[in-house]
Amino acid sequence: MRNRFAAALVLIVAFASPVYAQTSGEITEQDVASALAARRGVSASLEEITARFEAAVASETLARERILELSRSVSRLEQEIGTKRSEVEALVVARYMAGGPLGTERVFTARTFTDLPVQARYYEVANERDLALLRGLESVEALHVAHRADLDQSLRAQEVLVEEIGGLTHEILTQLESADAAYNAMAVAFERQEEEKRLKAEEERLRREEAARRAAAAAARRATTTTTTTTVPTTIPTTTTTTTTTTMSSGDTTTTTVASTTTTTQAPLPPAITHDRACPVNAATSFSDTWGAPRSGGRSHRGVDMMAARNAPLVAIESGVITRTSNSTLGGITIHLTGVSGSRYYYAHLEALAADISRGTSVTVGDVVGYNGSSGNSPNWLPHLHFEYAPPGGDWVNPYPLVKALCG
Repeated sequence: MRNRFAAALVLIVAFASPVYAQTSGEITEQDVASALAARRGVSASLEEITARFEAAVASETLARERILELSRSVSRLEQEIGTKRSEVEALVVARYMAGGPLGTERVFTARTFTDLPVQARYYEVANERDLALLRGLESVEALHVAHRADLDQSLRAQEVLVEEIGGLTHEILTQLESADAAYNAMAVAFERQEEEKRLKAEEERLRREEAARRAAAAAARRATTTTTTTTVPTTIPTTTTTTTTTTMSSGDTTTTTVASTTTTTQAPLPPAITHDRACPVNAATSFSDTWGAPRSGGRSHRGVDMMAARNAPLVAIESGVITRTSNSTLGGITIHLTGVSGSRYYYAHLEALAADISRGTSVTVGDVVGYNGSSGNSPNWLPHLHFEYAPPGGDWVNPYPLVKALCG
């Protein structure tokens, strides 16, 4: 499958800013290469902010897990308090019936057992079993207060983290989209320039061919002139004058051949390929080493998250075969690729697959296989590629060193 050229043009037009920067002078391939290098360099420039983003995401994940745990604990404690309060109320009624009033009406209106000013009096008349019940209620209420305070604090901390994550996400995606726009504008301008040069060269070739055709026709018409001889008689010694006109046959006609000039139109530069591999994200991307970082549900991160603009092209990291595609609630739209080297690769959270990608499809390094998105359990505000890597014959390992070498 060779869809890099057509797909690259379509994607460049789709991503390019509608207004292109005015460029003085001719755009060269070196200009496009420099723009591509600048786009790739955005990953390094965003390394620090991306690390802060990932740390905030990890902290927010832990905070969310803590909030869930505390919420469940508070709910259980509230149910337990309700049960114990009922038992204490029954105890107070029994003590009232047996030993007279002890301010029992306060038991039914008090918020907690520890609010009761007559708590000490209850302890005086209570037996060991009763004390265990009363102190059990007091302990559960104190634990509920502590967990409720911890929950409130965790909620406030999560709000701060969510706000930080939102700000960092906006900053990162804005810079990535800006880098893409700058490169795409340069690439499209270069492509248009080369197309104009090709059209002009074609017009010049046709003009020269027409001029040569007309010159040949004119020479053929001149070749129809014939030779004429005239003799003049006189009374003096005769002199014969012969006028000879040399006839040029068509075989003596000189034909001028005009060599045509061909200008090769070059597409914007394809993904940079290093040692038969390409960066899986053919756009400005930002990522950090998050192998083993905490994720929701008690999981740990087993890949690298590569942030990029939504619908940025994702390409085959190496030549090979698509062994599986799927769409699930966890990974969303996914691709499994086995390279010719035997390495395995996993792409997750795609917005969509490329039109010709399915199980069994053979791909060449750099071919477009899908588009960046946030399907599955990825938050909608964070389009990114979750990427995993397993070397030949091995288990999944940290892919950060690999993509750092290819994309950084």
